[in-house]
Amino acid sequence: MTRDAEIDVYLVHSSSDPEDYFFLFDFETFVERSKGGIFVRFKLRVFAGRSDFGRLVFARQFRQVFAGEFDEMRSELSAKSGKSGWLDWSFPFSVASDLIGGFVANLVLAIALSVGGKLFGGISVPKFLKRKSATIKLEEEIDQTKSQVENALTVIDVVLHPELLAHARTFGAVSGLQDLDPDAWPLPDYVRTHLMQAKSGSWW
Repeated sequence: MTRDAEIDVYLVHSSSDPEDYFFLFDFETFVERSKGGIFVRFKLRVFAGRSDFGRLVFARQFRQVFAGEFDEMRSELSAKSGKSGWLDWSFPFSVASDLIGGFVANLVLAIALSVGGKLFGGISVPKFLKRKSATIKLEEEIDQTKSQVENALTVIDVVLHPELLAHARTFGAVSGLQDLDPDAWPLPDYVRTHLMQAKSGSWW
């Protein structure tokens, strides 16, 4: 049975500059459900303390950092004993590792952002994962997915979190904010511990 698996992301500002921030990713629930062999339906939730940052730069940085953190998570899980569900995927593609790097992460983002029911010009996700593509064709399809993901990220809803706002205000005045979510859950301990870290990271 398919179950929802939220991937919470915290955008933490580290100066008075609205473009100066880093990301903290919570993969814990996602990983636990994957280990259980459950097919998950990804849901991406982004929390921030301010909304006056440029969305185009945000989208590009978010996709790149997410891909790096996600690949690191898969790498560390593969080095441990036991199964990690579909995170143990291996690929039938005979191509360089730098081409495949970030592929799964971008596919996860594409699904979480609802970038169409089908991807890659109408090729369904399961069919695409099973087929063998020429390197050039595969590279084009991966680039297309990256572009779709970044376009979707530019318009993703961001939940303005009171605690992240309070943190952002420690660096100076924050203006132009609205729709602050007063009912947002308290920040996880991991996020509170790393508010001053100024470095993207994840935990699971």
